[in-house]
Amino acid sequence: MIAELHSRPCHTQTGDLMLKRWRTACWRWVPCQLAASGLAATPDGPGNFAGMHRAIPRKIDHVEMDELVLARYIEAVRAGGPHASWGYHSRASAAHRYVAMTVPKVACTTIKMTLQTWEGCGPRPDQWGDVHASWAGPTLLAYPTAQIAEMLRSPDYLRFSFVRNPYSRLVSAWKSKLAWDDPQYNHLRASIREACGYPMAAGQPAGPIAFRDAVECLLANPAAFDDHWSRQVDLLVADVIDYHTIGRFERFGQDFHAILRRLHAPAEVTRIASQVFNPTRPMALADVFDVPLAGRVYHHYIADFETFGYHHNSWRFE
Repeated sequence: MIAELHSRPCHTQTGDLMLKRWRTACWRWVPCQLAASGLAATPDGPGNFAGMHRAIPRKIDHVEMDELVLARYIEAVRAGGPHASWGYHSRASAAHRYVAMTVPKVACTTIKMTLQTWEGCGPRPDQWGDVHASWAGPTLLAYPTAQIAEMLRSPDYLRFSFVRNPYSRLVSAWKSKLAWDDPQYNHLRASIREACGYPMAAGQPAGPIAFRDAVECLLANPAAFDDHWSRQVDLLVADVIDYHTIGRFERFGQDFHAILRRLHAPAEVTRIASQVFNPTRPMALADVFDVPLAGRVYHHYIADFETFGYHHNSWRFE
């Protein structure tokens, strides 16, 4: 059995049970066509995004909450601590009128670096890892509850996120966190080696973590893995956050620049959006997947595949 991961608790379990009970009946995936026009926007004028074309691959039923219920929900999220999903992954600005929910391994570093630079709190380019620090921000939870509620409902705030093919996101997480000696994941790598019977060296299991072994351990005990391996539908909490648009990693440059133009971001900010931070070496998905393994991964992430319109056989072609 893989032990719990304690090195970087991106998604704490405090308060999770309450939120899961609250949201259990909220998710319904309803097929719809992906908008061919991408992130086209109607000219509503600055500061109002009510008419912005919603390029969301599949409709996610939004739960209508009155102000009191929404306030209680926000307080429940806040009780999860600074590493709860909203506190770690969100970026929000009252000055520039946006709410962004980032997803690990979906250009999250570039998004955070771009937005935090615009807010005047971005780190130096050679210290890009600091965008993920607990003190970085501003996040949704930096604001009072009433203001968060306004940010999540008002047409004056542009709410957006990005998603990625679950197959390639899984491979990227393995390459970034497990295939090399990232010290934050020493404990998880040791647990995988032990569970998979890696050969002993200096009295402990040793050797590089194979992709298949990482996936087998993930499927056997998802709770041992952090948000880099979580379902994207869970991280987006789109039943509560009324997104204007959810872009795709596969056309990230085009989509993110369209969002920044819509927000009237200055040129020095949009230039940062063109930079790639924390890249991983390209790899054909067919090099690490076969039919049985892809089938098991598809079943585990089926909500992501169906919600965001990724094909179950896409591992063969990317």
